[in-house]
Amino acid sequence: MANFLDYLWPVLIAIYIISPIDAHPLFWDDLIAAGLLLYLLFRKTGHRRQQHTGHSSGARRNKSSSTRESGQALTLDDAYALLGVSQDAPWEEIHRAYRDKMARSHPDKVSHLSEELQEKAEDITRRLNEAIDIIKRSKGK
Repeated sequence: MANFLDYLWPVLIAIYIISPIDAHPLFWDDLIAAGLLLYLLFRKTGHRRQQHTGHSSGARRNKSSSTRESGQALTLDDAYALLGVSQDAPWEEIHRAYRDKMARSHPDKVSHLSEELQEKAEDITRRLNEAIDIIKRSKGK
């Protein structure tokens, strides 16, 4: 609801400024309304800038933490859990789970999204590749 009001107030104020109906016969009310409109617009863009700055620094933190996580070797149990299959699953089921997860999280699929999501997709892809390699080695494939 708050998001709706963020767009509704500037529209209503702009309509008031443009309309021939005024609360005061001179232009003072229009100046006040224009100032309020500018305040609302700049407040919204300032809020977006802060969010963007926060996300980019968060992306750097996430990248360093994901590098640490991916630096740790996956165990065989972790590899099966990452792919979402049981340890006694046949190779075809494991490979199908790998292909499905890779199709959803491949970096090429998210190239139009934010940098943070692209980095996360690259990390997931690395971990999936590592998981399938561990399982291949354990099954002798």
